Amino acid sequence: MKRAILIAKEKILNDLSPVLPVANYQAIAKTDNGIEALRMAQRVDPDLIICGWDIDGLNPLDLLQNLVHSHICPVILILEEKEYPNLHLAVKTNLHQIVAAPLRAADVVTAIVQAEHKFEIERKNMDEIRRLNDEIKTRKIIFQAVLILVADGLDEETAYNSLRSQAMTSRKTIKAVATEVIKGLWKP
Repeated sequence: MKRAILIAKEKILNDLSPVLPVANYQAIAKTDNGIEALRMAQRVDPDLIICGWDIDGLNPLDLLQNLVHSHICPVILILEEKEYPNLHLAVKTNLHQIVAAPLRAADVVTAIVQAEHKFEIERKNMDEIRRLNDEIKTRKIIFQAVLILVADGLDEETAYNSLRSQAMTSRKTIKAVATEVIKGLWKP
């Protein structure tokens, strides 16, 4: 079973407890204190966090922003009817899902599935952004090295081919060879 942290008052906790096993989750921690919840989330690495709006120890917006920003797991918010005026604030935290109380089992299970899906897409997008940033940094380093070699009298194509050839000969990446050119450690 997957592990969930529940952050809410007793009423919501009681409503969630019988529903979680249906979605293949077990509650590994329950609290109504936001500060304690942040500590638990960092310590136990949960697969899901479900949070109510009425919590102690921390502003619910601060808690939700911290949880979403840390990218530990999907975060679901449960809003009771009296808390609906806070919906526009909650949406701005980029939560993975918001569920309206009173809770129905089907709504909670659906919210969990949607939150997991949204979180997975978010994770893939972040990985792609990291990969693209690394590629841009590599291209920038190679371009800088080519410019240095062009300044030394080589044409652009010859400079790039020299980097590539040295990378193959020395069994290094072209980025490593370009870095050596920038540092003045290698010249063709």
